[in-house]
Amino acid sequence: MILGFSLTPFGHHPDAWQNARDGRHLGFDGLLAQVLAAENAGFAFVLLTDRMGRRPVDDLSSLAVPFEPTLLASSLATKATRIGFIAAAATTQHEPYNLARRFASLDLIGKGRSGWLALTPAGGEDREREYVDLVTALWDSFEDGAFLYDKAAGRFFDPAKMHVAHHTGPHFSVRGPLNVNRSPQGRPVIGQVLSEGDNALALRSGELLLVQASTIEQVIGIATEARQAMGAAGRASDDVRLVANILPVIADSHAAAEEASDDSADQAPAAVRVVGTVQTVADQLQALAEAAGLDGFTILPPTLAMGSRFLEGVVPELERRGLIGGKTGHTLREQLGLPRPPHPASAREEITP
Repeated sequence: MILGFSLTPFGHHPDAWQNARDGRHLGFDGLLAQVLAAENAGFAFVLLTDRMGRRPVDDLSSLAVPFEPTLLASSLATKATRIGFIAAAATTQHEPYNLARRFASLDLIGKGRSGWLALTPAGGEDREREYVDLVTALWDSFEDGAFLYDKAAGRFFDPAKMHVAHHTGPHFSVRGPLNVNRSPQGRPVIGQVLSEGDNALALRSGELLLVQASTIEQVIGIATEARQAMGAAGRASDDVRLVANILPVIADSHAAAEEASDDSADQAPAAVRVVGTVQTVADQLQALAEAAGLDGFTILPPTLAMGSRFLEGVVPELERRGLIGGKTGHTLREQLGLPRPPHPASAREEITP
C-alpha cells in the first residue's frame, strides 16, 4: 500500500491554525519536521498542492504552504533523503519549456524523487494534451549517458544522444533541448487528479492518479471507471498507480472519534473521512483499497496532532498487517512501483530491423 502525505502548515482543517498558534509552523523548519516524520514512517511521497493552482485573490489561506512548490521541494529534498516530492503546477501559469526545465532540475537535485502534479483546466483538452506531450518530449532531450565529460577527447556530450524537440503545434512552438541531463528515474512522475467528470487527459498521461471524492461510493465508482478506461485504451495496470485522498479522524474510542469528526464537518471536501480508532481506521483503509482496487492513499490530516496520531498509530498497524513496508529503491518510481520509462530512441532502436 502506497502512502502519501499532503503538506500544510497546520493541517487541512481551515481552523487548525487556531490550535497551533506558532508562526514557526509556517517556516521551512516546521514543514521539514512534518516531511521527516512522514519519511521515517515509510511514506512514498509528499504532496505540495499549492492551492490546486488557484491564485489568491484578496485572501490568504491557512492551508496553503507559503513557498513556491518546486523551490520548497528542492530544499526539502536536500534534507529528506528517501521520500519523494510531488509538486503542483498549472499548465495555464507556466510556459512548457520553463516548467519542464524546473522539474527536470528538481529531479536531479533530489536524485530521481520528483513528480509533477499537472493541474489542467476543464475543457481545452487539445491544448492540455499538447502541453503534457511537449513537456515529456523536453524531458527526453538527452538519452542516458549523453553527457561524457571526456576531457582527453574534448567531448562534453555525445550529439547523437541529444534530441531537439522541433515542436510546432497549434498552441505551442518550442525547439529545445533542455540543458538538463536525463533523470535517474528516466523522467519525473506525472501525477493528475481524478474526480467525477471528464478524466480523459488524466487517464491518457497520468502515472500517479489522485482520486478526489468525499464518499466511499464515489471513490469506488471513479476508480472502477478509471481501471476500465485504461484497460480499454491498452494502458497496463503496472504503469499507473491509483491513490485516494483520505482525511483521518482518530481517537481512543469510536465515540470520541465521531465527536471529533462532528466538530470538523467542513474540512477537506475532496477527501473521504475515515473515523475511528487506530484499528478501525486501518480496517477501513484496507477494505476501501480492496473494494476500489486502490494502490494506496494520500493522507490529509485535519490537524498536526491528528497527523501524528496517524503516523504513530495507524502506520504501525498497517505494517503489522503486512500492507506497507518492504519497499526498496531510491527513486520515486521505485517507491511507487512504477517502471523506469525507456528513452524513445531506445524503443525505436529495438524495432529497427
